[in-house]
Amino acid sequence: MRKSLTLPVLLLVVLFVTACTTTHWVNTGGYWLESVNTPDHIANPFLTEKGVYVDDSLTIKMEMWDDGFDLHIKNLGKESFLIRWDQCSYTDEMGTTHKVMHMKNRHLLSGATVKGGAVCDDFLAPAETQDNGGYDELTPLWRIHSYKSKAEAEAARPDSSSVSVTLALEKGGYIDDYIFTFAGEDYQTSKVEVLDEKKALNAYNISLVLLFLSYIIPAILLSN
Repeated sequence: MRKSLTLPVLLLVVLFVTACTTTHWVNTGGYWLESVNTPDHIANPFLTEKGVYVDDSLTIKMEMWDDGFDLHIKNLGKESFLIRWDQCSYTDEMGTTHKVMHMKNRHLLSGATVKGGAVCDDFLAPAETQDNGGYDELTPLWRIHSYKSKAEAEAARPDSSSVSVTLALEKGGYIDDYIFTFAGEDYQTSKVEVLDEKKALNAYNISLVLLFLSYIIPAILLSN
């Protein structure tokens, strides 16, 4: 009896979980590093053919992926500087600015110190602030703007666009903003299945009840 009830219940659980997703449409495109803007006092800034930013004090390589940015910084000087994660930001193709989170420290405290001659490797992505002062999980860049219909997404799709990351570096008591701008093109409209958290919670609760009953009912029947 127990096996005969458990299998149907497990099938129901799978159906419940499957029903917890909703269809959304998103626009994706290819991006490449187009330019880096720095304060006027930065000496000899330039961008190499391989997409590496270089000046007299540091080198920065930033690569864009579907869900964030690989970051590689090397301090060429002797004086340490601080990456001020709390003042870094991401601006999407709609011009909306988001806070960022990075993989090594998701609570974005004071920052990360890069000593003279040292290297810092990290990964950053947009994040939304929660009431408790923490930060949400990583949000894929191409899901920041999603639409309920394909037609709506296609109408909002730009022919070309750009996104940017502002990297705030503190040295000698001053904070400099390095703005990395990525140009985009070749947009495509794609369908994605997004988890509906309310439906998922209800399905989870129902699944627990069904699993509980699948063991209790056979036990009662066997006792009789």
